[in-house]
Amino acid sequence: MTNKLNCKTLIAVFSLILIFSIGTLAQTDSDKSKNNKNKKPDCSQVSGADTVKAIYDKIKVKYAGQIRHINVTIKDNVVTLQGWATTKGVRKEIEKYAKKTNCVKKEVVNKLTIGVSGGCGPGQKQCGDICINEKEDCNITNEN
Repeated sequence: MTNKLNCKTLIAVFSLILIFSIGTLAQTDSDKSKNNKNKKPDCSQVSGADTVKAIYDKIKVKYAGQIRHINVTIKDNVVTLQGWATTKGVRKEIEKYAKKTNCVKKEVVNKLTIGVSGGCGPGQKQCGDICINEKEDCNITNEN
């Protein structure tokens, strides 16, 4: 009887150890995957063009129809948004997309106006469906 009891106790103890070991391993793997998801890229290796593309990709998901009148530029990891948006809400959301993009400093220069503006003035050039300073880069393409 004592041998059966000792055997059952031993099996129960080993079972508990096995369950805790598996649980610990599963938690460690889960923590590693969370760390990989939260890991920020090395911004010294990310080009401005990659960042601009990432912002346009975010805009396209919900506001593809607005791409032709939004120019996104970046200098020293500071993003500038130029052009126009259909509403204040859209303007604000596009700015939020830019701010939440990896390697973008938190300040985003938002020069988006609400609604369509008139033709290009002196010192400006056509960029998609908008006008920008003639010294600025135009990143609006048919691919956006």
